[in-house]
Order: sequence, then C-alpha cells, then structure tokens
Amino acid sequence: MRNRKLEKNIEKVKEFIKLWQDFEVFLNLSQEKEIGEEEERKFRELKSTLARQSESLQESLQGGFVVEGKIMDILSQSPNLAQIIKQPMHLKKLQNDWHSAFIALNKILGSLEAKKDELARISRLGFSFKRFVRHPLTTLIFLILVILLFYTFLARLITPERAKEWKGKLPFVSQPAEEEKESEE
Repeated sequence: MRNRKLEKNIEKVKEFIKLWQDFEVFLNLSQEKEIGEEEERKFRELKSTLARQSESLQESLQGGFVVEGKIMDILSQSPNLAQIIKQPMHLKKLQNDWHSAFIALNKILGSLEAKKDELARISRLGFSFKRFVRHPLTTLIFLILVILLFYTFLARLITPERAKEWKGKLPFVSQPAEEEKESEE
C-alpha cells in the first residue's frame, strides 16, 4: 500500500540531507583559502534554505523531526564563513555538531523508509479488511450473530423431552407447549 504523504516526507528529508552535505563543504574549506563575496553569498543562501526547510520538515513530520533544534543551533552559530574558518576550535565544534546532526537525519530517513517498507507489505485488501474489522458497526453485528447462534444452540439443545427431564431442576426451563395444553383441559 502507498502512502503519498510518507513518500513526500522521505523525499523532503533526502533533499534536506543533500543540502546539509553542501553545508559541510563550506565547513571543510581550507583556512588558508581567502573567502570571496560569492562564497559568502552562497553560504548565506544555503543557511536560509536550510532554516526554511528545517521548519517545513518539523511541520510535515509533526514533531518527528527531532534534530531541528540542533540544526538551528548550528546555523545560528555560523554567522559568516570567514569568521568560522578563522576560528579552528569553533570550526571543530561545528563540524562535530554537523556530524551528529547528519547521523540523526539519517536515522529519521531510515525510520521513514522502514515505515514505507512496512506499508508496502500490507496489501490493499488486508488493509481494508483490518479497517472493516475494527469498525464499531462490524463489532455490533458480530455480537448480534454470536447471540443468535447461542440462542439457536440453546433452542436445539432444549427439546420437549429434555425439558420434561429438567423440569424443576433449571429455573429457566418452562413447560413444553404440549403439557400446557393438557393442563388447560
């Protein structure tokens, strides 16, 4: 069975991971390299795209995007590329934080893909059957059928001959109809 919303969320997370990997490229620039205005612009654009998509994923996954806070922390600790590159300790911390966020993103992706695989194993007929069985009206009809079957069983069990044998022993067994007619005459 397909869940289009789940498939869309998987694609969103994959796109986000690609952008997150692009962010790492900026974090791994050499300290000796002079950062130009074009690189700073691309870095700012990437940060703002990551921030928007992070919020979008948070809403799409309905709270299942647990790494969102960590990502926003990393983005907010990265004011501009030139400052990051010139501070080795800060850069190392950002790289470590980036890596743990990357692992968390892949865990989220793996979880979504596992749900998709699980849904793929469920046939449409099986899903419809489960929905049918869980419906309250189906439960009511089932209970009525059980009661009718039980009543039918008791009706066949209690024959006029057995009723005579049980008379007085069981309070719910009444006189057979033939005995009532005889007693009236």
